[in-house]
Amino acid sequence: MFIKSLLSKLFTPKYIEETAGFIDDNPEHILVNDKRTFKKMLSVLSKANSCVMDTEADSMHHYQEKLSLIQISVGKYHWLLDPLCGLNLKDLWKCKALKRITFHACDYDLRLLSRFYEFYPEHIYDTSIAAKLLGEKQTGLAAIVEKYFGIKLDKENQRADWTKRPLSPEMCRYAVLDTIFLDAIKELQCENLKKLGRLEWLHESCRYLLEHLKKNEDSDEEVKETWRLKGSNAFKPLELQLLKAIWQWRDREAKKRDCASYRVLSPYFLLAVARVAAKVKGKINEHDLPKLPRNLRGKLLQSFLADLNAAASAPSSTYPSQIRRKASPRTAIDDDLREKLRELRNEKAAQLKIDSGLLAKQSQLNALADSLNGDWEAKFEAAELMSWQREIWQSLVEKAVLPKTAEELRTWAKERILAMSEENKAKESEKLIQGFALRPILESGFIAAFYPTKFEPQIVPFLKELADEGRLLLPRVIDQNNMEFVHVKNLEQDLQTGAFGIIEPKADMPVFEGTPTAFLVPGLVFGKDCARIGRGAGYYDRYLASFKTIPKLGIAYSVQVRSALPQNTMDIRMSEVIWYK
Repeated sequence: MFIKSLLSKLFTPKYIEETAGFIDDNPEHILVNDKRTFKKMLSVLSKANSCVMDTEADSMHHYQEKLSLIQISVGKYHWLLDPLCGLNLKDLWKCKALKRITFHACDYDLRLLSRFYEFYPEHIYDTSIAAKLLGEKQTGLAAIVEKYFGIKLDKENQRADWTKRPLSPEMCRYAVLDTIFLDAIKELQCENLKKLGRLEWLHESCRYLLEHLKKNEDSDEEVKETWRLKGSNAFKPLELQLLKAIWQWRDREAKKRDCASYRVLSPYFLLAVARVAAKVKGKINEHDLPKLPRNLRGKLLQSFLADLNAAASAPSSTYPSQIRRKASPRTAIDDDLREKLRELRNEKAAQLKIDSGLLAKQSQLNALADSLNGDWEAKFEAAELMSWQREIWQSLVEKAVLPKTAEELRTWAKERILAMSEENKAKESEKLIQGFALRPILESGFIAAFYPTKFEPQIVPFLKELADEGRLLLPRVIDQNNMEFVHVKNLEQDLQTGAFGIIEPKADMPVFEGTPTAFLVPGLVFGKDCARIGRGAGYYDRYLASFKTIPKLGIAYSVQVRSALPQNTMDIRMSEVIWYK
């Protein structure tokens, strides 16, 4: 009752003769499945300025997907419209109320309405988008309703078969609860968005979604060969022939059973069968196939094998051909710039307390970092940024300055390493150590490694393992220009703090006279092109110049790696740079 009273004060009527206080503890619904109830519903919708809508479909339960229920709420009226009862709904889409519709996560709803009725509203309000712009951690309807009204929604019927008639009382209650709260949620969200100065962000985001759904629909190509499943692009003609045959077998079975095709056989199973069956010489039998699902037995299996063998024995001239991939648009994405833009985006999103993807998705970051897209304004256009996003990015790109000189890169790397959390440092260091165990080059012989400083991955456990095996070499500074490696057997007894505050072997330990199997090399910045920038004294570059054929593995945190680095003739490139995220 308190909620009803509160909402009665907050929310004004939305249509003629509406009474305030339209959220009920036990809402009553009106089932619209005949001309009389349909006409009454239209009489209200023709006068109302807006409505709330949701839809239910049956793609999980039947061969042909159907729009099975349309929920519409206007104030105290909550209609459950049955699209399967034979009513002609053309007059519905002309109603005034349907020009402005409030949804929650409406992408799929709009696709269904377009596909089955060629209908798009003129304006939408999406409470899910609004929740994201408000920085809500959970943006599902149930979470929002519980937060705003303290009511827990029962989602038991979320995967129900909505073609069943009559609809059970539980299904009706579930369906009506999907709409009755949305108008109230919208009012509260709009107030909060106004306070944050983000209401126009929401309106533009809703327009953007609606426009892009229409645009994508208009640009859709003709129906593709649906049997060409994702993952079959590289299939050879025989594999495609077999895949097509068993896909068509599955399609017939799904149609016969009136069920979703994936419930007959999964697409992953079809791909696996096509791969292995193509290698069989002669007749394909059950034992030639991958492990069969439990529902593929007896006569069903024999029918499946018969179609498979018929396809395999057909003339090769009838096999489907491979589809040539369309050439991807030419790009020149600067990986380092993209990473800088990502950092700026994430920092701004954290400041705004919203998900970073709202400021730019991965594809938009790619467009912003593509030098072929021209200046920043042209890049904003290529990235299809909304006006509110552009306004934010116009201030961010001023900070998108990349370090160029070696000294700038060293400063850049140190700042990034110091900004890493201890947890992330530990995780990446552990992944590095685990990765060492998978590299045959490190399994035997002496390994010339390094004792890590605070700017380097913490690989001490691996050093201890090498020391225990008698295979560890560590560097020791001799003078201002040179260093040497020493055989270290005990990390606790053989080491001391040496030049530059770095842990190194004690001065009285003999230099190693042999040749290491591999070098693990530290650095401040590494390039994906295997370039390296160290602290600047040149010790490693001078020493490694004498070991051109020995593998040199640069060891780094992920934040130390760039796409490429400036190098001079004295700089030694790594054989490989190892890092993990």
